[in-house]
Amino acid sequence: MISSIKDKLSNINYDATTGNRKAGVMILLSKISDKNFSIKFTLRSSKMKTHAGEVSFPGGMMEEIDHDIFQTALRECEEEINLQSTNLEILGKMDYFISRHKVEVHPVVGFLETNQSFKSNYEIDEIFDVPISYLLDEENIIWQELERDGIKFKSPSWSYNGFKIWGLTAMITTIFVNDYFDAGIKLDWKR
Repeated sequence: MISSIKDKLSNINYDATTGNRKAGVMILLSKISDKNFSIKFTLRSSKMKTHAGEVSFPGGMMEEIDHDIFQTALRECEEEINLQSTNLEILGKMDYFISRHKVEVHPVVGFLETNQSFKSNYEIDEIFDVPISYLLDEENIIWQELERDGIKFKSPSWSYNGFKIWGLTAMITTIFVNDYFDAGIKLDWKR
């Protein structure tokens, strides 16, 4: 499964860009069993100026010290959740998404080869895992009406153990499980 994801990700064009500010987020996969994986999510601190109290992937804005978006995602994960990058295999990067704040958000996909302890910094209130099997179960999908650039559309979201996965994080999650786990979630919006 991991090699299949890596092969598909190798076909992504890394050079495409809009010229907007960039952010790197990490879709961090862990193996639960031979057939099931989980994705690591974070709950941002309620004290943050932006996206306070929202579920997100670990990650953040690209800084001048970062050579590329992979380094951005790694640096942010090390800062936010104490990721030990020696324990990580980078599988590749998905196509970017444009946030409502016009930021180019680049999801980097990584696989944790062995379990490790995570510890959040001041930006993160909680770190939690959601099994892919939960995301694939149609009964767990909650459809929300959202509006972007004056266009209304329905988007999947999930509620898992009291955590609400919605907005851009849910959109990225949907594309990820559709493209790499054959979820078949029908979308009411274009990328």
